[in-house]
Amino acid sequence: MKKLRKVNSQQRKAERQAAKELERKTSFFLSLPEECCLCEFPFERNHETVKTWNVTVFEKKKKVRLTCPACWEKVQTVVKENQNV
Repeated sequence: MKKLRKVNSQQRKAERQAAKELERKTSFFLSLPEECCLCEFPFERNHETVKTWNVTVFEKKKKVRLTCPACWEKVQTVVKENQNV
Protein backbone atom coordinates (compact mmCIF):
# COMPACT_ATOMS: atom_id res chain seq x y z
CA MET A 1 0.00 0.00 0.00
CA LYS A 2 2.84 2.40 0.78
CA LYS A 3 4.46 1.92 -2.61
CA LEU A 4 1.22 2.77 -4.41
CA ARG A 5 0.86 6.03 -2.46
CA LYS A 6 4.48 6.93 -3.12
CA VAL A 7 4.09 6.36 -6.87
CA ASN A 8 0.88 8.38 -6.99
CA SER A 9 2.44 11.32 -5.12
CA GLN A 10 5.49 11.28 -7.40
CA GLN A 11 3.23 11.19 -10.44
CA ARG A 12 1.19 14.16 -9.14
CA LYS A 13 4.39 16.08 -8.44
CA ALA A 14 5.62 15.44 -11.99
CA GLU A 15 2.26 16.54 -13.41
CA ARG A 16 2.38 19.78 -11.40
CA GLN A 17 5.90 20.49 -12.61
CA ALA A 18 4.89 19.86 -16.23
CA ALA A 19 1.90 22.19 -15.84
CA LYS A 20 4.11 24.95 -14.43
CA GLU A 21 6.61 24.52 -17.27
CA LEU A 22 3.83 24.67 -19.87
CA GLU A 23 2.41 27.81 -18.27
CA ARG A 24 5.85 29.46 -18.26
CA LYS A 25 6.45 28.66 -21.93
CA THR A 26 3.01 29.77 -23.09
CA SER A 27 3.49 33.08 -21.29
CA PHE A 28 6.28 33.81 -23.79
CA PHE A 29 3.90 33.36 -26.70
CA LEU A 30 1.35 35.66 -25.13
CA SER A 31 3.97 38.40 -25.35
CA LEU A 32 4.57 37.76 -29.06
CA PRO A 33 5.40 40.97 -30.98
CA GLU A 34 3.14 42.29 -33.75
CA GLU A 35 5.94 42.92 -36.29
CA CYS A 36 9.33 41.70 -37.47
CA CYS A 37 12.06 42.64 -35.00
CA LEU A 38 14.39 43.76 -37.83
CA CYS A 39 12.37 45.37 -40.63
CA GLU A 40 9.17 46.06 -38.64
CA PHE A 41 6.99 44.39 -41.29
CA PRO A 42 3.59 43.71 -39.69
CA PHE A 43 2.76 40.14 -38.68
CA GLU A 44 -0.66 39.00 -39.89
CA ARG A 45 -2.03 36.06 -37.94
CA ASN A 46 -3.05 33.69 -40.71
CA HIS A 47 -2.11 30.16 -41.69
CA GLU A 48 0.66 31.11 -44.14
CA THR A 49 2.53 33.59 -41.95
CA VAL A 50 2.41 31.32 -38.93
CA LYS A 51 4.15 28.62 -40.99
CA THR A 52 6.82 30.87 -42.50
CA TRP A 53 7.80 33.36 -39.78
CA ASN A 54 10.34 32.42 -37.08
CA VAL A 55 10.02 32.88 -33.34
CA THR A 56 13.12 33.06 -31.17
CA VAL A 57 12.72 32.85 -27.40
CA PHE A 58 15.45 34.02 -25.05
CA GLU A 59 14.40 32.50 -21.73
CA LYS A 60 17.14 34.10 -19.62
CA LYS A 61 16.40 37.59 -20.98
CA LYS A 62 12.66 36.86 -21.08
CA LYS A 63 12.40 38.18 -24.64
CA VAL A 64 10.56 36.90 -27.70
CA ARG A 65 11.69 37.90 -31.17
CA LEU A 66 9.59 37.51 -34.31
CA THR A 67 11.39 37.45 -37.66
CA CYS A 68 9.96 37.51 -41.19
CA PRO A 69 11.30 34.99 -43.77
CA ALA A 70 13.41 37.58 -45.66
CA CYS A 71 15.14 38.82 -42.51
CA TRP A 72 15.53 35.27 -41.21
CA GLU A 73 17.57 34.36 -44.32
CA LYS A 74 19.83 37.38 -43.67
CA VAL A 75 20.27 36.34 -40.04
CA GLN A 76 21.17 32.79 -41.07
CA THR A 77 23.81 33.98 -43.57
CA VAL A 78 25.40 36.26 -40.95
CA VAL A 79 25.48 33.42 -38.43
CA LYS A 80 27.10 31.07 -40.97
CA GLU A 81 29.71 33.71 -41.86
CA ASN A 82 30.54 34.23 -38.19
CA GLN A 83 30.92 30.49 -37.63
CA ASN A 84 33.38 30.22 -40.52
CA VAL A 85 35.60 33.02 -39.19
